[in-house]
Amino acid sequence: MDERAELIARELTRARADTLRLFDLAREEDLHESPGFGFRPIAWHLAHIGVFESYWLGQKVSGEPAPDERYERIFDPIRTPREESKNLPRRAEMEDYLGRVREASVRCLGAYDFDSKDRLLSGGYLLRLVLEHERQHQETLAYLFHLLDPSKKTRPAAEGVELPTSAGSLSGTAEVPAGPFLLGADARAPFAYDNELPAHEVFVPAFRISRQLTTNAEYEVFVREGGYERREFWSEEGWQRRVQEGWQAPLYWRREGPGFVERGMFAESPLDPRLPVTGVSWHEAEAFARFAGKRLPTEAEWEKAASWDEQAGAKRRFAWGDAEPSERLCNSGFRFWGRTPVGAFPEGASPSGCFDMTGNLWEWTSTPFEGFPGFEPFPYPEYSQEWFDGDHRVLKGGSWATSASVLRASFRNFFRRHFRIAFAGIRLAEDA
Repeated sequence: MDERAELIARELTRARADTLRLFDLAREEDLHESPGFGFRPIAWHLAHIGVFESYWLGQKVSGEPAPDERYERIFDPIRTPREESKNLPRRAEMEDYLGRVREASVRCLGAYDFDSKDRLLSGGYLLRLVLEHERQHQETLAYLFHLLDPSKKTRPAAEGVELPTSAGSLSGTAEVPAGPFLLGADARAPFAYDNELPAHEVFVPAFRISRQLTTNAEYEVFVREGGYERREFWSEEGWQRRVQEGWQAPLYWRREGPGFVERGMFAESPLDPRLPVTGVSWHEAEAFARFAGKRLPTEAEWEKAASWDEQAGAKRRFAWGDAEPSERLCNSGFRFWGRTPVGAFPEGASPSGCFDMTGNLWEWTSTPFEGFPGFEPFPYPEYSQEWFDGDHRVLKGGSWATSASVLRASFRNFFRRHFRIAFAGIRLAEDA
């Protein structure tokens, strides 16, 4: 087997082990019910990962038949809508299916042509596509598991990881000078989605951006000063959504006595003022920004502040540079199973002097999700193009549950403006 194929095989094996560990968090009975808000049962995602892998590697590359036509239907998000995703197979049966799919994938790897002129195959594109798909679903699974009551989950055994503390006062803003900047995935990227391409130069006027994410303490001021009742901070659509869904605080906050408690993945605890606020929609982020007299950054502003090294005239892959993420540089990859205090990773600061721009929480931007100039859907329109609807907004940076390869500064996450379950937070910006 080609050594490039062997590397991918090891990564696929590790990713699958990580996926299965997630399913060990809760009892099977709780995996077969929707965790809330109309989402599919958690168990659905396990076999869906296999259906995606089977389609692209076993069927498209190797020309083998689908291993189970029933799974092709049940676990296809287009053929089987959310509301019909019921009566799913048991976990053991789904894992057996995953095993058969992986056997076909191994056969595919053995004959894979990395040097093909076919864009789907060249450089291992489809292999990376399947790998990133599983890693992204791991984070989606984390959102869904987070919706489950903590009493229904068992925290994995600690592995000697100590929770970091804040580096101290990191308030204030960083000023980013005006100038050109390369937006999108550059030629060095080992993999990029269609919506990250083509990379293109944009001129970004000078602006200021918060050095740290908005904290629970800062957002609590907004709540206590009536931010959810004061119409002047909200757009028309945001206000309608707030009233319709009864928003009074971030999703996982609950009033208790004079203060708030917040639900984490495995327990409820008093609100920690050092942690970045999460559980907020784009509408809430926009309202808070108005309350603070600022605004959300544009995608281009955010990416420039996160990755553009002005002195070197070059773009970094991650906020700190091109080195792979580590426990010294950021909070990612389920290392702490939750957020860390703002500024806890000073070595991971961006060129502009901002903290937590890689990992900890995704960050809402003001930019609608749409294609870059010259965008071409590849390899299927349902990943990006279908969501160019004016409602989705771009999020940047990654979260504590994001895998290393997805943390690249050019990656564009996207959610509807009322979406609250993502591990997403707020960083403010203003004109210089």
